[in-house]
This record gives sequence, structure tokens and C-alpha cells, in this order.
Amino acid sequence: MALIHLFRKCNQRCVFCSYPAEQGADEPDSLKNWLKEIAAMPAGPVQISGGEPLLAGAAALQLLLAGVKKMGRKAELQSNALLAASMPEADLLRIIRALNAAGGYFNINFPASSAALDFKITRARGGFEKRLEGVRRLIKAGAAVRLTHVISSLNYRLLPAFAAFAAKQLKGAAWLQFSYIKGAGRAGARFLPEYKAVKPYLERALALCRANKIKCEVDHIPPCFLGEFYRLSVDMVKMRKGLRGPHLLEKKRVPACRGCRFFRLCPGPRKDYIAVHKNL
Repeated sequence: MALIHLFRKCNQRCVFCSYPAEQGADEPDSLKNWLKEIAAMPAGPVQISGGEPLLAGAAALQLLLAGVKKMGRKAELQSNALLAASMPEADLLRIIRALNAAGGYFNINFPASSAALDFKITRARGGFEKRLEGVRRLIKAGAAVRLTHVISSLNYRLLPAFAAFAAKQLKGAAWLQFSYIKGAGRAGARFLPEYKAVKPYLERALALCRANKIKCEVDHIPPCFLGEFYRLSVDMVKMRKGLRGPHLLEKKRVPACRGCRFFRLCPGPRKDYIAVHKNL
């Protein structure tokens, strides 16, 4: 899926942000430039990311999404949902209607099931409560919402707790993705847990999702670490369909992959994971 970063500015300072403000300068905000950049991308859906895209404002996002629709593309609008908690209803509806018209959905980063852990990860005081309210407002207003729970050393032991939290507090979300952290930006080695350490907690979380009829998937963790839930691997679905994209560039098979039953359906672990842990 094509990806555009509108800018680096954000209302959080996540400790493992992969696109932090301090690692580059933004070009001047320009709807014309954004649309030109998207038009030059390979055909297909586009991820609209930041920083925090909602900081662009409702008017700019409405026009951007209308442009995406005109190109015949679908859109994924990434957000932390903090601004969605307090945005005027009319502005929120403008964005949602434009996104729905583009056949799109919100991708909301929801990193924790408690305020304390949320603050430890995002460094946004009051962020947990705002995020929860923002997601609920989006769902109530008719938006399709995907929840993304980034797995790191700070939260992997609490994956089952997050699954239970989502089942109880985030009803109406379209689906939930458990996504292993990218070792880029602020995400140093200490934030990347071993797959084998994550495995038992992730399997319990996926079992809870199944029991609560929550649609879910897993990204950036090889299917060999998913036990009976290997079919939930995003990469495996892409490989079956013969889709090309970042999943082929960011990952690489290692000697331990030889003989694996998923060899032809898995691009291997992330290269930044191997740089830290050396092997599977």
C-alpha cells in the first residue's frame, strides 16, 4: 500500500516513533503537493500518515480525501484519535464522510489498556482518556475503525489484557491488528522483544479475540510464531495474493527459515529485528 507522510508534527511523543519530528524537516503543508505525491505513487490504496494527520484540519483532509477518491484510490487515514475526542461534530463528520466516500477507514494507534502505560509509551498526558473518547466518537459517527496495537517490550506481556479491554471498551471497531514494532526512528534495540518471548502472550490475546468474535490480524511477526493462529499473518495473505510492497523490502529470510512449512508464504523476519537479535 502506498504511503504518504503529510508532515512530522504530532501531539504525542511516542518513545518508539518511527517517523519522529527531530529526524527531519517538513516541507510546507500543501494540498497540491500532497495530491501530486499520491498521483505519482503506484496504483492502489494509499495510507495517509504523519505525524498526526488530523492536525491538518478538517477542510484540508476533506479536500485531500476527495482528491484520493477522484484518483480511484481507497484511503487509510492513520491517527492517534486524540483530536477526534474534542473536534467539533461538524468537522468530524466532514472527515468521516469524505473518508467513507473514498472507501476508506481510520487506522487508530491504541498502544495500551491503561492510562499509566499509555502515558509511558506516548508521553501525552491525558491521552488515554482522549483516545478512548475519540475512537468511540468515530465509531458512533459512522466511521470504519481499525485499531492498531503496536507490540513492544513495554506492553507485550499485557497483550491479553488489551484484547480483553478492546472486547469490553472498544465495541464496534471493524478489526484489530497486533503489529510488531518497527526498529526505526526512536525505536532502539531495547524496545524490540524477541518473537519467542511475545508468542505465548500474543496467542492468548488472539484466543481472547476469537472468543469475543473480534476480527484480528498480525503484522511483522512470522507465522511460525503464531501457533494455531498462523492464518492471521498479514504477510502470508499478501504472499498468497502475490502482492508486492514494503513487506518484501523490510524483511529477509534467514538460515533458520530453511525447511519451514511457511517458507514460500513468508518473506521472513524484519531486517531491523535481525540486526538486534541476529536470528530467530
